[in-house]
Amino acid sequence: MAFIAYAMPDFLLYLIAIQIFALTFSIFGFEASQSTSLITVVGDWHDMALPIICLTLLILAGYSRYMRSSAMDVLAQDYIKTARAKGLPERLVLLRHLVRNAFLPMITLVGLSIPALLAGNLIAEYVFNYDGLGLLFFNSLGNEDYPVLIAYTLIGAVLTVLRNLVADIALTIADPRIRLS
Repeated sequence: MAFIAYAMPDFLLYLIAIQIFALTFSIFGFEASQSTSLITVVGDWHDMALPIICLTLLILAGYSRYMRSSAMDVLAQDYIKTARAKGLPERLVLLRHLVRNAFLPMITLVGLSIPALLAGNLIAEYVFNYDGLGLLFFNSLGNEDYPVLIAYTLIGAVLTVLRNLVADIALTIADPRIRLS
């Protein structure tokens, strides 16, 4: 399933999800909440669940590929073989040694991916008929609205620097071998 979600174009997943879960079975709404109140948008789970689930599925599919690759690299390390040779149960080997060490590159990946959420939702916003920041940026490009474009770019740059800082600090906390000097 992760391969399918990773290889599938975003818009195709959105359209299939709308067809199955909104139109055929009527579990969720086919468009996102149209309210301008944040409290109403957060409370309207029926309309907001499908866009959130679809975006989460695509992001997790990409992360699972990186985690699998990192786990395969860690499994080949000598300390995994040593832990198994000492007689540790497989569960402890996987939790203490594999997951802990394979997750370190994921901290950096998540930290660098957060600013992408600022602009990476343009297709989802269009398909689910939701006026978000991606559509604001796209419409500002078409209208040559330079103050909005500059503010959006500045916020993206500040978020990128902050998320890199947070990712570095989290990596330092997670791995005692890494120390900031």
